[in-house]
Amino acid sequence: MRMHLRNTALAATILATALVFSPEAGRGQDSGQEIDPETTVVGRVGPDTIYLAELLLLAQSLPEQFQNVPLGTLFPGLLQRAIDARLIAQAGRAAGYADNQEVRTRVRSTENQVIGEVFLRDLVLAEVTEQALIDAYEARKDTLGGDEQVKARHILLESEEDARAAIAELEAGAAFAELARERSTGPSGAQGGDLGWFGRGNMVPEFSDAAFALSAGEYTTEPVQSQFGWHVILLEERREAEVPEFDAVRARLQGELAREAVESALSDLRESADIAKFNIDGTPVTEQSGN
Repeated sequence: MRMHLRNTALAATILATALVFSPEAGRGQDSGQEIDPETTVVGRVGPDTIYLAELLLLAQSLPEQFQNVPLGTLFPGLLQRAIDARLIAQAGRAAGYADNQEVRTRVRSTENQVIGEVFLRDLVLAEVTEQALIDAYEARKDTLGGDEQVKARHILLESEEDARAAIAELEAGAAFAELARERSTGPSGAQGGDLGWFGRGNMVPEFSDAAFALSAGEYTTEPVQSQFGWHVILLEERREAEVPEFDAVRARLQGELAREAVESALSDLRESADIAKFNIDGTPVTEQSGN
């Protein structure tokens, strides 16, 4: 489970990165002209050139409250941040830190991370196409909506005997809503027992099971007991879950397809790789020491 959650988070990160470097991210804000973040120069510090792509990465790393702020608004601060980072890095190189062992170790780690993220970003961009999203919507749209719902009334009574008496009156022709106003001990009694629309999970199981087993216009001919007392239930209407529009679930489908692409890639890589695991002390992992 932990591996799955980590991969899910990774897929979301890769998808976000892919969207940042989509064609829309490189569109000029005023002129509508396409620009290439990898070749667009936004600053220079001595011999070092700063490209727009670096600022896009910095923008992606900002706190969530800044993620919807236009790039033009953030641009001056991001550029100054990139310039300051270059100045510090140049000072560190001049002091010999390029050969520092900690630096070398962290560079290797970062390189592996970046290579993996860019690889997966391109994989997701290749898999999560507009046609793939449309196909996924058509295949899954029946499961993308909410649950089936029913509209019902009920009469809540303190005893089974009282509930059976109410059923007898209904069978004799009494109006359900009027009987609920007269007899129900629940708060909905004043509204004729009207509960409005609800799904299965909105009511206690005993009540939901009985209500959803009815057809429109039917009431329970046996009292239904729950922790609140004894119920007589009338089902007035039922409606199937509404299928959401494609645009309403586009982001959800993008996330699902990205996660599936990452999981599939990782599964294939694990099967084909020669993997060895070791314990924290460097000894080989066995079935007794872990998996």
